[in-house]
Amino acid sequence: MTSPLVLWRDRTDHEIASVLAALSGPVTETVPAATEMLTPLKRYANGGKRLRALLLLASHRAHRGVEEEAAVSLAAALEFFQTAALIHDDVLDGSDTRRGGPAAHRAIAHLHAERGWDGSSDEFGAAGAVLAGDLALMACQRAVGRACARLGARGEQLAAFFSDMTDLVTAGQYADMRAAAQPLSSLGDQGDDIETVMRAKTASYSAEYPLALGAAVAGADPASMGALQAAGRDLGIAFQLRDDILGLVGTPATTGKPAGDDIREGKRTALVWHAWRHGGDATRTALASTMGRREATDTEVAAAVDAVVATGALDAAERRIESLTSSARGALAARDLDPQGTRLLDDLITTVVDRVA
Repeated sequence: MTSPLVLWRDRTDHEIASVLAALSGPVTETVPAATEMLTPLKRYANGGKRLRALLLLASHRAHRGVEEEAAVSLAAALEFFQTAALIHDDVLDGSDTRRGGPAAHRAIAHLHAERGWDGSSDEFGAAGAVLAGDLALMACQRAVGRACARLGARGEQLAAFFSDMTDLVTAGQYADMRAAAQPLSSLGDQGDDIETVMRAKTASYSAEYPLALGAAVAGADPASMGALQAAGRDLGIAFQLRDDILGLVGTPATTGKPAGDDIREGKRTALVWHAWRHGGDATRTALASTMGRREATDTEVAAAVDAVVATGALDAAERRIESLTSSARGALAARDLDPQGTRLLDDLITTVVDRVA
């Protein structure tokens, strides 16, 4: 028997394709060149593990929801929001790759250079990718609209709740930029700032709101929504910590990004904060020589990674992931949920925290 997770993934993919068709048809009919933005957008949108969508749909099932079509549309909206966030993040971070291929701004810049157009290829690529991300946000709103239309009177409240999530993520992105702009010498005092970024930028839309939105579509009461958000915050921070570990020591063939890329990008993560606070002068020197330096050699980055690992930063992160995951599982276990939905949520939690990409 096919797992509900497989079926939900297929249905989400189908809804994503449907929304993309509704968006791209009228656009390219009038502006054929828009395919140059839509091509990388579609590549981003068609990749990924759909964890956010699956958390929403499993939560909907766990809360005995019956509005599955609306839930699937909302799951697709989450994935489009993720697509927009990735495209925009890659521009902000100056990333070269995404999911094993060129980042959207690099692909559009290459097109500009290949055709010999006027101006800076890099600037054109960045601007084109920003617009591609904006189109992904418009696709997100289309999918939210579909979900709300299927829910009737409850749709307006759900749309506002979804907007709360998008507002929080945007503020979290600014907090991330702000933290990275501070002098590296202040890194040891940025623990609270890093926690804020994990909570607002990642945890909110990676687990907190997906779980709560699934419950909302099922008509859950405010107490249930609050409990789901609390569990999701813990799970979402665990998700970000795993992401930070993979960004530091992940296998490029699996993650689709170079090992230690977070060091080159100068990201202020819990791992580098731990290393700065608990390492000695040699550790801080290794980090200071590479953090935020795009031109840093592979040897320099590897030395910085080794310095972070030697402080026990990875072990500390693993312990916190275990604690947060246990807290999230406990909060869900305390709810009166459908047994099958609970099992599916439990499987997804394992996937979120134990993933290798």
